[in-house]
Amino acid sequence: MKKNILICGSSKNLGKFLSEKFLDEDYNVIKISRNLKPEKNKNSYKCDLMKNNHCKNTLKKINKKYKSLDGIIFSVGDSKPQKDSKLEAEKYLASLKINLITLVILIDNYMRVYKKKKTNFIVISSIAGSRIINAPAEYSVSKSALNYFCKIKAKELIKYGIKINIISPGNIFMKDNSWGKKMRKNKEKIKKYLNSNVPSKRFILPNEIYSICKVLLEENNNYVGSNVIIDGGQSL
Repeated sequence: MKKNILICGSSKNLGKFLSEKFLDEDYNVIKISRNLKPEKNKNSYKCDLMKNNHCKNTLKKINKKYKSLDGIIFSVGDSKPQKDSKLEAEKYLASLKINLITLVILIDNYMRVYKKKKTNFIVISSIAGSRIINAPAEYSVSKSALNYFCKIKAKELIKYGIKINIISPGNIFMKDNSWGKKMRKNKEKIKKYLNSNVPSKRFILPNEIYSICKVLLEENNNYVGSNVIIDGGQSL
């Protein structure tokens, strides 16, 4: 029987990549994103996870078709949600909303709509939440809060068979993500950065994250509240 996988933040970059990979592996993939255009018969839903009613109503629609979800991959976030803001408080508030509160709202509504049915949550975080690196301070703080929240909820929800685990990648290279754009702009500068800051001297590839997701989605895995760091040794 096909497994049902809900992927949040599936309109671009890593979320989109994971959606396509799981579709290739013959999973039932349900995609949600605030930037996603609904596609008839393709299990895609436009949903803003920062809005409670959007999330609740979307999960109700999904629940009508899929009474259980084998896994939920949360690939939502933004390192600079308030690029033009000069007020530091606004930057922190915006970052916490997109990087943390979206997951709080998702879990809250999952518990209500799916009646605490067991599932595997996989939360894509960042090494910025575990180590001070060259990332916006508000992003690092929000990812750190995300990680702590996941550990608290993992301990709380495992009694229902709901597992929550984190993947914290380092520098992910994709053609159209920020690192892809930086490479096209100044390849030598980025190579120098990798050689100086990453012991493996290379980027993290999305396939490597996909492989970890597959392990965490296994029904009998014993991961609970884990933070799987994949960063080429950058946080050592």
